[in-house]
Amino acid sequence: MTADPFRPTRARRGPLLAAAAVVVLAAVAWALLRRPAAPAPDHAPPARLATDSGVTSVVLDPAAMARAGIVATVLPAAAFQGSLTGYGAVLDVDSLAAARTALAAAQAAAARTAATAAAAREELARIRSLNAADQTASVKALQDAEAASSGADADAAAARAAERARRAQVVQAWGPVVGRWAAEGGAALDDLLARRSVLILVSLPTGTVLADPPRHASVRGAADAVRAAFISTATETDPATQGAAFFYRAPASPGLLAGMRVTVALPAGAPRRAVVVPRSAVVWAEGGAWIYVETGATTFTRRPISTDLAAPDGYAVTDLAPGARVVTRGAQLLLSEEYRSHAVPVKGDADADG
Repeated sequence: MTADPFRPTRARRGPLLAAAAVVVLAAVAWALLRRPAAPAPDHAPPARLATDSGVTSVVLDPAAMARAGIVATVLPAAAFQGSLTGYGAVLDVDSLAAARTALAAAQAAAARTAATAAAAREELARIRSLNAADQTASVKALQDAEAASSGADADAAAARAAERARRAQVVQAWGPVVGRWAAEGGAALDDLLARRSVLILVSLPTGTVLADPPRHASVRGAADAVRAAFISTATETDPATQGAAFFYRAPASPGLLAGMRVTVALPAGAPRRAVVVPRSAVVWAEGGAWIYVETGATTFTRRPISTDLAAPDGYAVTDLAPGARVVTRGAQLLLSEEYRSHAVPVKGDADADG
């Protein structure tokens, strides 16, 4: 059969199809390049920086603030007392229970021998009376009664000495107040043994002197801080700190378990006026702590703060004007926006030390 000159052969059809595919791909690529770029996800509100007298602030529009949930709060000033940091250990009171049992046994022995001695003295007095009246009681009976009375008195004296020694041991280990609880019993001891309250040995850093321990302290363990009450000066120190030591008692909580190490804030110094900045308002960057203060309706300025004065819910700041509006929610987002506007990697929570 004669080939049709106007009909492409199979060999000629291949290059034509390839050329057509190239044209189609080029057209698709051109269309994609011409398409407008999709907007970036709105992970953070749009912001800009403004500088006034060398101070840089983050400026947001009201809609962006609403989307971000930024909240600024007026923090009132109040009298605040500085604190001294101590180190505590939640004590295991099993040995106190054992001491209570041993001391109770010594007390019972002393009471028992005292009663025996009293009975022996009464019997001796009766024998003497009979012997003196008409010698109804023999001299031998009188001698036996004297010996029994002397022996009972000696046993009573030994039991009293053992009780005093046991009491001294308890006081030496637990201090005069807890030692008295162990000797006399009562609700305070029952609460400790039933784990309704905990006993904390608080030690000061070496060289720190505290002549008048505060009546109350703030103890922070594995959970929120709790209020602890002063019991007495301790008779021994914590070997880890080698400083002056005190006993404090706090309500039992899951964050205060026997054997735990805790930090203790002991009020010290004269009260000062300060503003307590909550932890949610603090951001950590550039090696320090910062807050954002609302300096305009939509303007926020970052300023450093000191965290030397720890408060139960944050930090007491003495150089912040009363009535200042501090960002208490969204501060980390403002920090991110400030750094993003500067095109500098954000340093945030990973830098926090508290």
